[in-house]
Formats: sequence, structure tokens, C-alpha cells
Amino acid sequence: MTVWGIVGSEAAKFTQATKPMAFARIRGLLRPGDKVVSGACPLGGIDAWAVQIAREMGLECWEHAPKTNDWDTGFKPRNILIAQDCTEAVCLTVKSLPSTYRGRTFPLCYHCGTTDHVKSGGCWTVKYASERLGKPGRIIVIGED
Repeated sequence: MTVWGIVGSEAAKFTQATKPMAFARIRGLLRPGDKVVSGACPLGGIDAWAVQIAREMGLECWEHAPKTNDWDTGFKPRNILIAQDCTEAVCLTVKSLPSTYRGRTFPLCYHCGTTDHVKSGGCWTVKYASERLGKPGRIIVIGED
């Protein structure tokens, strides 16, 4: 039994092509008896989809919603709770942003120092879980290629 910390990009960073890919990757992780902990991202996306899929599969899940929409008092403490509660952390993010995306953009994922995928706070959570807590963690990049 794995307690998955499933986090990642907000809904607006996905397209009609990449959203089903994300759903398939989430479903591919989960097995009977697993549990899911996520972050109740106020912008939807991976956090919400992971919980939706887990519930459809009859799995136990819970969410740590940020207390504020601020890094220091909201997202960081929420991400630490996810990392503490999981046995394995996974971030699902996208290779590139859709042309319709209107949020903040960055030239690279400054959590990972890479241009292989867009910036996601989920990367920070995976790094915290693996580097600070010694838990397995991975980043899954979803692209249209």
C-alpha cells in the first residue's frame, strides 16, 4: 500500500490533449488499497484530479488546502504536510504551456533548474519529500509529443 502525494500543475496549464494524458498517468499509479493525499489547489488541475480519480476507484484520500494564497503562510506549510503524509511523492506537470495560458510564466522550473517542464510548486513538494524526508519522489512530464 502506497500513500501517494500527488501534486502538480493547475488546470489551465493543460490542453484537451494533455488533460487525458494526466488522468491516465494518475490512474496508472494507483492500486487497490492505496491512499492519496493532495493539496486542494484553488486553481484545480492535478490536485483535484488525483482526488477525483482516487474517489472513483474507492480509495481513501484527503487534501491539505492552503490556509492562504501566499507561499510562506499557505502553500509552503501545505506542501510540507503533503510530503510528511505520503510514502511517495509525485508531481505531474506539463512540458510546455498552452497558447491560451494567461497566468505567470517563468523561463524554467526554478525548483528543478530545468527547461524540460514548466514551473510547478509540485516540484518543490517532491524535492522536499525526497531530499529532506528521504522518501521516493518523481516528476512526470506530460507533453503532446
